[in-house]
Amino acid sequence: MMHLHPSLPCTATHRRRDLVRPGLRRVVLAVAVVFALPGCAKRATFTTGAADDAPNAGDTGDIDEPDETPTETTGDGDGDDPCDTFLGCLDIDVCDLGCDPWAQDCLDGEKCTPIASTPGSGAWDAHGCVPVGTAPPGSACTMVDGIDGADTCDATGMCLDLDPDTGEGTCTEFCVGSPDNNSCPQTGNECFLLNNGILNICPSTCDPLLAGQCPPGQTCTAGFEGGNLNGFICFAPAAEGITGEACECANCCADGHLCTSAYAYGIDCAFDLCCTEYCDLNDGVFTCVGQDQQCIPLFDASDPNYADVGACQIPI
Repeated sequence: MMHLHPSLPCTATHRRRDLVRPGLRRVVLAVAVVFALPGCAKRATFTTGAADDAPNAGDTGDIDEPDETPTETTGDGDGDDPCDTFLGCLDIDVCDLGCDPWAQDCLDGEKCTPIASTPGSGAWDAHGCVPVGTAPPGSACTMVDGIDGADTCDATGMCLDLDPDTGEGTCTEFCVGSPDNNSCPQTGNECFLLNNGILNICPSTCDPLLAGQCPPGQTCTAGFEGGNLNGFICFAPAAEGITGEACECANCCADGHLCTSAYAYGIDCAFDLCCTEYCDLNDGVFTCVGQDQQCIPLFDASDPNYADVGACQIPI
C-alpha cells in the first residue's frame, strides 16, 4: 500500500507513559543530519552518525543546505496548544512515501523498511521496499549501499548501530502488529514507534542514570514515541554534545545527557536545542550547572521504571 501524509499535526498520537510535563516534542531518530522535504509535516529527526559523506555527524548544514531551517515553537503557554511543551514543536519535515511496514506489502523477496527518501540526507523519513537479507535479529549485519534501507538483515529487522570503522552493525527487530497493538515476538523487547511512526523497532532499553548499560559505541538515548518520551533505548550517537552544547536530534548528546529545548534549559542555552544532564531525583548532593536549573522529573512519581529520573532544567 502506497501512502503519503501531506500534513501530520504536531500532536501526540501515542501515549505509553504520562509525563509530569507535557511531552518532549519531535526529537526523533535519523541517520546523520536533519533536512527539509517540501510538502510534508514538520518534525525533527534523530541521527545515527552513519550517513554517507556526512562531514560532521549531526550537522544540519553541510549536506544539501535546505531551504528551510529548524525553528522551534513553544505555543502561547496556556497549555491548550500542542506546542506548549518544554521541547516545543520543531520545524522539520517528515513524511512517508512508500510501503506499509505493518502489512509488509512489498513484492516477494523484498521487505518494507525505514529509508532516507533523499540520498545522503541521513534522516529516516519514509518507508521503502528493498531486497531482503538473511540475518535474523541480534545477528551482525552490514548496509548494502549506504543508508538507502538495503541491508543484510532478514524481513523481520533492519541493520542499526553501525561501527564507523568496520561498517558492521546489529540486526534490530521490527515491531509487528499495528501502531496501537504491537509487540516484539522474537526478542521480547518493548516496541518503540520512533520518528513519528517511521522507525518502529525493538531496541534494548536502559536507565540513563546507570552508566555502562549499553554496548560499546552506543548511548542511553531518550526514546520519543508519538511526541512523548516513552523510555530510554541503546542507540548509536550521531554526536556527543555535553551540557550547554547544541543538539539537533535525540541521539546528538553524550551519554548521560538529554537534548532539550532552550525554553526548558534556561537562558544559558544559546541554541534552539541544548544538551543537558540527567539527574537522580533522590540524589541530594548533585547540583545542576545551568543558571536557575533544578532536577526536574521527566516522569510521574508513580512510574515503576523511571520515577527517579530527572533532567537539569528550569521550573516551568
